[in-house]
Amino acid sequence: MTSENLEKVSEFEGGRLYRAGKIYVAQLNGNYREMGRQYGGLMESQIRHFYAEAVDGYFARNGSLPRATIEEEFTKSYSIYPARFQQMLEGMEETSGMSLQQLIMVDNAVYLPLLVSMSGMCSFAAAWGDYTGGGPLVCARSFDYYPEFKEYNDTLTVVVLNPDDGSRSVATIVNAGQIGAMSVFNDANLAMGVHDGTPSGGQVELTGAVPTMIGNVSIFLDSSDIEMARAYMLSTLPRIAVIANVADPQAAHTFEKTTCACKERGGQEDGLLVATNHFIEPTWDLKTPEGVSTHESADVQDSIMRYNGLLSLGEQYRGKIDAAVMMQILDVPISEGGPTRPTTMYQFVAVPAELQLWVKACNYQDWVLVELGELFN
Repeated sequence: MTSENLEKVSEFEGGRLYRAGKIYVAQLNGNYREMGRQYGGLMESQIRHFYAEAVDGYFARNGSLPRATIEEEFTKSYSIYPARFQQMLEGMEETSGMSLQQLIMVDNAVYLPLLVSMSGMCSFAAAWGDYTGGGPLVCARSFDYYPEFKEYNDTLTVVVLNPDDGSRSVATIVNAGQIGAMSVFNDANLAMGVHDGTPSGGQVELTGAVPTMIGNVSIFLDSSDIEMARAYMLSTLPRIAVIANVADPQAAHTFEKTTCACKERGGQEDGLLVATNHFIEPTWDLKTPEGVSTHESADVQDSIMRYNGLLSLGEQYRGKIDAAVMMQILDVPISEGGPTRPTTMYQFVAVPAELQLWVKACNYQDWVLVELGELFN
């Protein structure tokens, strides 16, 4: 059984492809190689389209980048993927008509613009308790990235993994063909949005670490509650500084991570948590190589502006925040104190207790509901 707003598109070897409005929803089942085969078979045309736009197109627009060297570096990253994700990509290679190298580039396409400049503009908010009037916790994120990524929204996909190895069922929001993600959910009623943390944490790269987006999915495959997610956060280091926001039905938590430390904080108020792209936990003392506080940078000032705007909106709607109100909050443009800006690619609103997810692909698809509980096994 699936909700009425899901239109079935196709089946392949036990996997199913749906559409919620114009958003693809891929439900994959079995072992990791089988799920990879399903992914490649169900979405071959969409994966090829994304590769042409985001990989071939990017190198065509940036002809000075050393493509062969970059592909070699991403292949090295693939060599330290956990085995289950390597098996998925190998399965995709068997059915997508694409080479393993091409699929590795698809999975890492989001990193390509970072080779030119960093971009930290995401926003996250969660409300519970008094802020929801006693209703269930609701959380949301705005994924802001380079302008060209909005052009790829025709391949935006909710990918549902139902592994048969005892791991949790997991859903991600990605472009077709990607495994690693910055927005992740699981059947243990956890939701996560991960942001760039380099405005505060610096641009030092821990090259030997598992790629951040792959690590995000690993955490949720293995976490049955917030305590397990916390243990993973505190015992692993990211490749670059990040801000990981995790919610369960009771509360939300933010983990501010550099390549050498992780600090956890709760909400600004009891029942409201907001995060953008700068660190809030008060014991950080981060400086540039010149000895200047990272909080004096223009990127941090931009982040503080978005942060204050979301806090203000949270207070404005205190006692009334549910999924519908949270969608209204995310719809507010940056010029009016909200999180939506011209570079916003997609947004989500989630109610972890009910395994409900709403997705909006900016300038492409307005808010549409995906009932994750009906897609998880």
